Amino acid sequence: MNTEILEIVLLSLVLTGTASILSSIFGFFISLWLFFRRDKFYKKILDFFRALTGVPTIIFGLLVLLLLSRRGFLGSLNLLFTPTAIVIAQFLLLLPLVVTLCSELLEGEGVKILRTCRVLHIPKSQLKKVFFRELKTRFLSIFLIAFARGISEVGSVMLVGGNIKGSTRVMTTYIALSTSMGNYDTSLTIALILFILSFSLNIAIKRVS
Repeated sequence: MNTEILEIVLLSLVLTGTASILSSIFGFFISLWLFFRRDKFYKKILDFFRALTGVPTIIFGLLVLLLLSRRGFLGSLNLLFTPTAIVIAQFLLLLPLVVTLCSELLEGEGVKILRTCRVLHIPKSQLKKVFFRELKTRFLSIFLIAFARGISEVGSVMLVGGNIKGSTRVMTTYIALSTSMGNYDTSLTIALILFILSFSLNIAIKRVS
């Protein structure tokens, strides 16, 4: 494995890992907040997040592109075509998935835990810690699912990252570029690495679920 491929693999892992961690943290607290509130908007908000999981991924990239472009709301930060832009795009892409999966978990296991907490008279201030402690293994599997989804993304990553060598070129965009240039050997090398990584993640998800 040459240096360029190694750098691309490491960059992919770091960027997707960062986006997955952030989306998992925010997604967990959003789903937990919704679970405890259960007001008249509860189902509507969940339906909104579920709907976002079916939105074409390129739309998230386009949204970030518009926000970070020179005329965009965050254009002054000059984040477009940087690793940060990729993290933002992947975060927005993964957040609805995490919220949806966490909410489904809470609707099942969370109800039982909440009922037990009420019987034991555990104060509300301690509920979040109890939920995290009891469901941390399942939350880990959700994180792995998010990571597996993020590491395979290409459309939005290409749009906001620009596939710049040594800066924003990740595994999926490298495969797209190399294939278009006829460099099938390098494309297959990266594809094999991506396949092994995805396969390993699937095994890990099954073991922790």
